[in-house]
Amino acid sequence: MSLIRFSDYRPDITGQENALPVFEKALEECRKEGECEFLIEPGTYLLRDQAAIDLFEKVLSLDDNSENAGTIFQMNRPYVKGLDLGKLSGVTVSARGVTLLCEGIMEPVSIIGSSDLILQGLTIRYARPPFTQGRIIDVKDGFYDVALDPDTPLEKGASNCRIAFWDVKSQRLDPFQRKPEQRNEIIAPGILRIHASVDPKHIGNIAIIYHTFHSRPAIFINESSNITLKDITIHNHPGMGVVGNRSRNITMRGLRVVPLPGKKLATNTDATHFTNCRGTVEFENCLFSCQGDDATNLHNFYYHMERLPEDPVSAYLKVEVTTHSLLQDSPDEGDVMEIVDFTTMNVLTARKVLKVEKDVENLRSLVTFDAPIPECENETAAINVSALPSLIMRGCHISTHRARGVLIKTRNVLVENCTIEETTLSAIHIGVEKYWDEGPGSENVIIRGNRFVRCGYGGDCSGILINCECETPSLSRVHNNILIENNVIENETELPDVIVSGAKKVVMRGNAFSRPKEQAVVCKDSERVVFER
Repeated sequence: MSLIRFSDYRPDITGQENALPVFEKALEECRKEGECEFLIEPGTYLLRDQAAIDLFEKVLSLDDNSENAGTIFQMNRPYVKGLDLGKLSGVTVSARGVTLLCEGIMEPVSIIGSSDLILQGLTIRYARPPFTQGRIIDVKDGFYDVALDPDTPLEKGASNCRIAFWDVKSQRLDPFQRKPEQRNEIIAPGILRIHASVDPKHIGNIAIIYHTFHSRPAIFINESSNITLKDITIHNHPGMGVVGNRSRNITMRGLRVVPLPGKKLATNTDATHFTNCRGTVEFENCLFSCQGDDATNLHNFYYHMERLPEDPVSAYLKVEVTTHSLLQDSPDEGDVMEIVDFTTMNVLTARKVLKVEKDVENLRSLVTFDAPIPECENETAAINVSALPSLIMRGCHISTHRARGVLIKTRNVLVENCTIEETTLSAIHIGVEKYWDEGPGSENVIIRGNRFVRCGYGGDCSGILINCECETPSLSRVHNNILIENNVIENETELPDVIVSGAKKVVMRGNAFSRPKEQAVVCKDSERVVFER
């Protein structure tokens, strides 16, 4: 295997000079070479693009509401790529000791149309953290004042989509997240006044001001196969950390999504998120802390169906929510789809896809099945169960963040020997969420040998929540064949350790609950829930 060195292109470019065009030149050589090792020597490399800087300035400003936190994540919107690892095959990118220092809002690493790719040792962070943090110094009727950290300055009031509070006494997030409040202003150098009511108990606590829910992810993997991320660190990013879409076999070993020292936020939303993938998604010895949403979420989307009266085997399928890849979602020919009653999410039947005709303009596809679509008095939806990756998670540590630790909407799952602590919602959630059109019901799931510590203090369950969020959950039976074995749950609240609903065939054995089983476990609207010694 040949070796391509970044230093052969510019050995002295670490520091304040923009390394983006040099990376573009070196990576183009990797595409021409084919199988090779691309060695990036240790150092901090600045990625600067004026379009990315302009976008961040608009996000921080109250002057342009069209660029606020709710609108920057849009389909077909141009964006800036940092390290473009697209269209590479058989390449190992060795980047130990390398930091990408991003300016503005961009996609720091893009992996599109690549195969057999290894990325190892890289660290991602922003020159100006993509959120604002400070200490609450005063609370009055109708406003509170925040002394901003020196590295997250504001020149005037800034747009925000969420404000979270970090409790300095308990050293974790307050469970309640504040709604957006755009009435804020700089009243003195480094002092932001937010015109909203808050409990005086938060004087001395830390305010974390999110300026975006989503942007492009820190690492985007799309239409790729056999991708390995090894010893990668993401310190901050104004969106999700790793997003995988329409890809096969993604492995993460030693992935760390953790904040910089003194900061209470890493990624603004999920640390990792996977949609419409195949093969296996594997985590080993990964560390997730202080992200703004789940550590991981694996799922596919429910397609809304527009039937054709004259053709009982065909329908238009469309994902109504905005996908996390900002790309049209559609099945492939030969895929198997489950047709569900969209009020209970129960499966009516399965159908094989014979033909797919994409209607790109309307973000939908005309799909022809191998047999008629069943009649149902309720709305029906379809979900592609051929594009559900197996999940393996071993030896990971998830701590001190908003929402769930592991959110499972896939099949053939093993989560073992992990520690999950102080997540505001349940440590593990096996669920269908109709609100997001995310599913399907999970099957063949093993949760084994884990430790869940003080989780769920902002929700309704501490350890493991199994449910189906839909119009009539009492009728749902969407999850099947789940084993919960030899886990330790240390619950500080009166919430249940485990809630089971919408399931059939759940076996629990060898678990150490925080209180007697009758109080620790709630079972409802389920079948064949078995407790074994």
